[in-house]
Amino acid sequence: MFKKIDTKLNAVLLLIMVIMISCVQERKIGKVIKDQNYATCTNFECLEKNKNKRIVVKGILRTYTPNKTGKGAGHMFWDWEILLDNEITIPVISKNQRLDLSIYNKKNVLIDGNVFYGIVIGSPEGQNATGYRIDAHSVQEQTTSSKKE
Repeated sequence: MFKKIDTKLNAVLLLIMVIMISCVQERKIGKVIKDQNYATCTNFECLEKNKNKRIVVKGILRTYTPNKTGKGAGHMFWDWEILLDNEITIPVISKNQRLDLSIYNKKNVLIDGNVFYGIVIGSPEGQNATGYRIDAHSVQEQTTSSKKE
């Protein structure tokens, strides 16, 4: 009888430890980027104000959706984009070769990176397109807790 209780108690204690460790990890993830004191942008206006600066971008990372009309229609210029609060998407590239953006596909994320404004397609000597792009240094999945830290 005591063996059964001991086994159940061990299982409960193990479960409590796993839950506690995962809660600590979630708090740690949010703090790593927040503690860097960069502006946090959730919309395009913020990106415009912070062009060519290091920031944190908050949104949904997803597979790049090519334009349906015009020059470059249907062409995949990038692999990833971030959907901002105001339904605008901005291309995202990784500046860290070890950073696998695919694990964050369709997730709410915080991206630590630079807002690049300049020639994003082509070269200065030839045909080109000027615009915005996020050059990601690191990405963290955003926790969905409603607690403010």
